[in-house]
Amino acid sequence: MNIDTIILFAGIVFLIAIIPGPNALLVLFTALTKSRMQAFSNIAGVSIGFVVHAFISAQGLSLLLSQSTFAFTLFKWLGVGYLFWLGITNIRAGLKTKMLTLSTMKTEAAGKLQAREGLMGNFIKGFLTNMLNPKIVLFYLSIFPQFVSPQTVLADSMLLGLTQAIVVSAWFLVVILLAEQFKVFLTNAKTAKWMNYAAGSLFLSFGAKLATAKL
Repeated sequence: MNIDTIILFAGIVFLIAIIPGPNALLVLFTALTKSRMQAFSNIAGVSIGFVVHAFISAQGLSLLLSQSTFAFTLFKWLGVGYLFWLGITNIRAGLKTKMLTLSTMKTEAAGKLQAREGLMGNFIKGFLTNMLNPKIVLFYLSIFPQFVSPQTVLADSMLLGLTQAIVVSAWFLVVILLAEQFKVFLTNAKTAKWMNYAAGSLFLSFGAKLATAKL
């Protein structure tokens, strides 16, 4: 795996990270209503979740991709479809963006998870919020295959999982340190609208680039 591949993957996961979703809103809500240390615990849980996702994904992909060129090509087009879907979804979201509130953030981020308070409780909450997010599962099933070599699926998958954990954690640390400012940034309808437009366009361009890639 070369550095260009890692940079492209990091760019995709960064775009996903900055669009407000369950993980980001959980971390921001914790930072604003509890403490930074508890928000750091959220981040640790989310990061471990990415590594676990990567390991599970590698186990299933390893045998399949090593034995079938057709499967590799199929996963490539699943990845293209997923990136196009992300692009269209974000553009549509931009068209109908509404103001988010802290109560909305709490509901979307935490859902029905009722972990006990404290560092371990917030670690578990971050881990489960990540592991139970169907969009993350879809991401690993559709995007990962075109970034890994059939001969080194496990090693490449773990490297990408670690890359995603580092990129997302770095972004969330900035969110925590500037929580009050990011509350306005992430819940402002106009800002969210243009973020969705920009991210949607970039996802579509990533999808087009992936469609022309030779695997």
